[in-house]
Amino acid sequence: MAGERKFIRENTNRILIKEFLIKKIEGAGFGGMSIQRTPMGTRINILVERPGMVIGKGGSKIKEITAEIRDKFNVENPQIEIQEAGSRASLNAQIMAEKLAEALERGWHFRRAGHSTIRRIMMSGAKGCQIIIAGKLTGARHRTEKFTQGHVKYCGETAKEVMDRGFAIAKLKAGVLGVKVGIMRPDAKLPDEITIKTPEKEKEKEETKETKKTEDKQESKKEKKTDIKKLAEMQGVGPSIVKKFKKAGIKTLEELYKMDVDDLSAINGIGGKTAETIVKNLKKLLEEVA
Repeated sequence: MAGERKFIRENTNRILIKEFLIKKIEGAGFGGMSIQRTPMGTRINILVERPGMVIGKGGSKIKEITAEIRDKFNVENPQIEIQEAGSRASLNAQIMAEKLAEALERGWHFRRAGHSTIRRIMMSGAKGCQIIIAGKLTGARHRTEKFTQGHVKYCGETAKEVMDRGFAIAKLKAGVLGVKVGIMRPDAKLPDEITIKTPEKEKEKEETKETKKTEDKQESKKEKKTDIKKLAEMQGVGPSIVKKFKKAGIKTLEELYKMDVDDLSAINGIGGKTAETIVKNLKKLLEEVA
């Protein structure tokens, strides 16, 4: 029982420290924290968007926070480490919730603020996002507005694993607005996303089969030659013209296709009109044969 009480006390202390830090470093873009016990003391890692606001001039603010955590929460030798969120800030639910709350406090319309925030999150590469703003949005009555885009998980173990959630409060004249942000991370893997792995030997066999097929197709394309006799099937061209082409040394339609009207009319016995009709209709004839 003593062990259970200790476990509950530590977790309660952790939540109270988190709430204290959110209030203390308001405006710095609090993105989360983690507490680790070491032989040297208690290490507290804080993720923020603007580290300068947390450290203060000459480290005065961070010293003040360290002293308060030690005295208020009975933490042995607290050592605070600050990490900058950087480019990951747009994918941190807590930072985005605070940013949205700040925008609402500055006087932004809730729809404009919600849509711009969700657009920024999705452009950063998130798989899905949901924003919930609740409170006195337009009138005297409380109501809830939701902004959803992409794929969002609501409950279950999957939601705990893939969704990052943040909460912030916007204090307005009409009252307090609650802001909830849920982001599905870009690296989130859902249970229905599966990849079938084939053994290496089967892969090699499939690859060799595919390469053989492509090679055979290329060879057949290269080797395929159509006899000049097929030219007699063209309207306006008779066997006599075919004989004249054979005398000139042209044996296939492919050779004929490479020649233009002037080249054909230069052959003995082939007129200009006949050369034009052959050039016009030869492509269609080759397609029919293929």
